[in-house]
Amino acid sequence: MKLSLKVFVAILVLLIGSQSGFAQGNVMYLIKPGDQLNIYVHENQDLTMTVMVLPDGTISYPLVGNLYVQGLTTSGLEAILAQKLGQFLQKPVVVISITSETLYKIYVMGEVRMPNAYPFEAKKRLTEYLAMAGGPTEEANLKKCNIYSDNLSKPRLVVNLKEIFDDADRQQDVELQANDTILLERRSGFIVSDWTEIAQIFSIIIGAATLYLVANNTR
Repeated sequence: MKLSLKVFVAILVLLIGSQSGFAQGNVMYLIKPGDQLNIYVHENQDLTMTVMVLPDGTISYPLVGNLYVQGLTTSGLEAILAQKLGQFLQKPVVVISITSETLYKIYVMGEVRMPNAYPFEAKKRLTEYLAMAGGPTEEANLKKCNIYSDNLSKPRLVVNLKEIFDDADRQQDVELQANDTILLERRSGFIVSDWTEIAQIFSIIIGAATLYLVANNTR
């Protein structure tokens, strides 16, 4: 006795779902850049393949071209692909599973409390990734936070975190791109952050010099 198409697809979904528990365990999982999508088209090997969601949230798929998929559920994307493939195939059956988490990362290094590679998320800003890394250490040079792109043709970006934290220039809190590296430098041994600190240092020096002169004159 042959299985009906609906029963076959139901069994297939269960089998694929058991191999991709992280996504299928959460029916509301939303597709994001870096996800690998297993796209199965019933009785069509040419259209059955694994594709990666690019940093801009799109995939490239035969007969469809570039398609924006970020924020969709697997069932939502199944319906869209079935509709588009319906222009070329008779009643296509599409089943999609997600087999791996995002491969795109943001690398946070230097003077942060938890240096590590963190999952990339579109539109997430510099300070949000620093917060994920536990924030700057006491030795961090807040005036010199470097951002490097994996695109070697792009120059290094230097950000003044102190101005961001003081609300003096929030525009420096930039959105990061996939595989960017944040490197927060260490303060040098002698550094002052503003003129108040400079004045305090001079007052200490002058005070010490005055005490030295008074001590010599009383001998």
